[in-house]
Amino acid sequence: MLLFAANLAFAQQYTIEAHITGFNNGAKFYLKDVDVDSDIDSVVIRNNQFVMRGSLADAPKSLWLYTKTSTNFYYTTLMIGNETITINGDIKDFPFDLSISGSKTQDEHTLLLNQEKAGYKERNKLLQEYFSLKGDSAEIKGKKIWRIIGKLDSTNEVVAKRFIKDHLNSYEGLYELFFLKNKYSRDTLRQMFNSLSPQFKQSDFGQRIANYIKVGPILEVGDKYADFEALDKAGVKHRLSEIKGKYILLDFSTTYCGPCIESVEDLKIISKKYADRVEIVSFSGDAGKANWLKGIARDKPNWLSLWDGKGNYGETIAKYGVTGYPSFFLIDPQGKIVSKWTGYGKKPGEKGSLETKIDGLLVKN
Repeated sequence: MLLFAANLAFAQQYTIEAHITGFNNGAKFYLKDVDVDSDIDSVVIRNNQFVMRGSLADAPKSLWLYTKTSTNFYYTTLMIGNETITINGDIKDFPFDLSISGSKTQDEHTLLLNQEKAGYKERNKLLQEYFSLKGDSAEIKGKKIWRIIGKLDSTNEVVAKRFIKDHLNSYEGLYELFFLKNKYSRDTLRQMFNSLSPQFKQSDFGQRIANYIKVGPILEVGDKYADFEALDKAGVKHRLSEIKGKYILLDFSTTYCGPCIESVEDLKIISKKYADRVEIVSFSGDAGKANWLKGIARDKPNWLSLWDGKGNYGETIAKYGVTGYPSFFLIDPQGKIVSKWTGYGKKPGEKGSLETKIDGLLVKN
C-alpha cells in the first residue's frame, strides 16, 4: 500500500529533463504558469543540464520555460501535465526549434507550432526592424511593416483554425479555440463544444469555452450593464449594482499591463475631478491573487478594486467582451452603457486619453 501511494504521488509530478548547450553555468531557468502569470519553478543549469520537478494541480497547463542573459530573453512554450518530458537543443534553438519529447499533449502543441513558426519567425524579425526604425521615413516604413505583419497573422489564423478543426478533441485545439472564439458564432461554438468527448468537455480548457457560450451576446453601447460579484482586497464581496445614482467608469486592467499602469494617473484625476458624478470600479483580469495585490500596493487606488480569480476565462470578462487591456466602460446612472473603448495613451504636455474621453462624454451626457 505504501509503495502504491509513493508511486501515485510520483505519477502526479511533472519532470522536465533538459540538455541545452550554449548557456553559462549558473544561468537560471524559470517555469511560468501562463494563466496566473507567475513563476512556479526555477533551476540553475550546470554542464548544459538541469532537471525541474513539481506538481501541477490543474493539468495540463500552458507554461513558459525561460531565462534571461544580460542582453537577451530566451523562452519556449510548453503544454504539459504531470508527466516527464525531455528537452534537447542549443541556445540558438529558442524559441521555436528545440526538440521536446515525452508528452502527447506537448506533441500536439509542437505540431501546431511547426505549422506556424515560419510566420512567427518572420514576424519577430519584422518587429525588430520596426523598433530600430529612425529618421523621417520611419513612419512610412513602419506602416508597411505592420501591413506585412497583419498578413502573417491572418495566415497563421487560417492555420490555427484548420488545426482546431482537425484536432478539436485535444487540449491544444481547445486552447487555440478559446483565443479565436470571436472568429466563430456562438451557435458554431456550441456545436463544437457538444461534439467534444466528456474528458475534454470537463477539462479547464473545455469549461472556458462553456463559460463563454453561457454568458450570451457581448455587451454593446446602449445595453444595460451586466451585474457581477467580486472581492475587494480585504476579501469582502461587492456587486456592481451596489452603486446608485452615479456614472460608473468600469476599468478592466491587469497588474503588469504597461498602458494600464500609465492610465492610473488619469483614473486618480477623474476620481477627484468628478467625485460627485462618477464612481470608478477597477476589475482585475489577473488570475493570480498575489499579482493583483501587488498592483494595488503599487498604484494605491482610492476607488473600488475588484478581483474574481478567474483571469481571462471568467464570465464577467467574457460578457463584457474584454480582449485587451485596459478596457473601459462608462455606464450612466440608469445602468445603460454609454461608451466602451480599449487602450490608453498620453503625449507629453497633454491630457491623457482617458481623462480627455471622460471629459467629452460627460459634457454630452
